[in-house]
Amino acid sequence: MSKIYEALKRAEQERERTRGPAEQPPVPLGDDGAADGRPVPGTQEEYQRLRASLLSVTVPAGLHTVLVTAPNHGEGATTVAIGLATALGREREARVLLIEANPRAPVLRHRLGISGDAGLTDFIAGRVAPEALLTRIDRHNFSVIHAGEAAHAGAELEMLSGLLTRLRPQFDFIVIDGPPVNRYADVSVIAPVVDGVIMVVEADRTPLADAESATRELGKVGARILGVVLNRRRSYIPAFLESLL
Repeated sequence: MSKIYEALKRAEQERERTRGPAEQPPVPLGDDGAADGRPVPGTQEEYQRLRASLLSVTVPAGLHTVLVTAPNHGEGATTVAIGLATALGREREARVLLIEANPRAPVLRHRLGISGDAGLTDFIAGRVAPEALLTRIDRHNFSVIHAGEAAHAGAELEMLSGLLTRLRPQFDFIVIDGPPVNRYADVSVIAPVVDGVIMVVEADRTPLADAESATRELGKVGARILGVVLNRRRSYIPAFLESLL
């Protein structure tokens, strides 16, 4: 809890320090933190720092599955999940899988330009086998399972555990882009079956009370919270990531 408080407090201090007439407007962020398609200096280094922090975490059975989530919609969990998968995939021999487990608001097909039709919801419905869901993204050196067609009423994400069991031997790391904690109960199903959880909070946007509520919900299901990523600091250049792992 203190890590979340420290992250948000630091963002407030940064906002106060930089407040003034020269304040810059927000810049749209791309898949890897790029703005308007241009590389943002320092962003890749921030994700490499996050990767290094993750690899330094000691987990009894090893760290293979990581859930990335946020208290609310639109706070950057998908961007961080893509960035983390990309950083993990920079090791030539690494086998990395990114799973979109937010079927209510799927975006990965569009963000990554994936053409495959079958997604997570098709596996849950029993229409396809896990191996048929995999799409290789060579430019990032990782594979993807997108959410499939939007499921407005939610999906039976309990089956995600079986999917992870089936695919875990094929990958060194599985990054899961999860739904927001405070909006749906889905994360309480996913968090207990992964090795750790990264919480994304957005500077100037995520209320401390929301971050605390999300942390409590994760604690109730025994989630192992690895740390907090503070996303989109006030300057917005680069998409600031502060790993507190």
